Amino acid sequence: MIDPITALSVAAAAVGQIKKLLNDGQEIGGALAKFAGAVSDVNRAAEKAKSPTIWKTLTGSAEEEAVQIFAAQKKLQQMRRDVETLISYTYGQKGLDEYKDTLRKVKAERQKNQYRKEEIKDALIFWFITAVIVLCGFAGLAFVIYFIGKSQGKW
Repeated sequence: MIDPITALSVAAAAVGQIKKLLNDGQEIGGALAKFAGAVSDVNRAAEKAKSPTIWKTLTGSAEEEAVQIFAAQKKLQQMRRDVETLISYTYGQKGLDEYKDTLRKVKAERQKNQYRKEEIKDALIFWFITAVIVLCGFAGLAFVIYFIGKSQGKW
């Protein structure tokens, strides 16, 4: 997942591209998709911050992450209003409705694909670390049993 600061810079670039494309009278679909993806990434970061992974809890600063997410959400709200205003002036209410439909489609697609991959990756890392810890525990136990047996003359 992209962190909120990176997603915000992607969103800002997409908004700039949308403004330029609208001024030139060109197709804005790709830029809208980038913007919608960045919005989706920031929203996903906010959701994940509510229930962080064990690794994130141990290594990250919850306050710093919360401030970054809050700031990104507020900036994105302003950018969203700007984009909606531009689209409304250029394409009317029908264009604005199509834009909002595009947002919903991108969000659904990201949830289905990209975020599922991240969840699988997080689960694999968690289970790998758990397996390593358990194997180390068994190795340590075997080591202790071996030396106890050796000190008693059984090996």
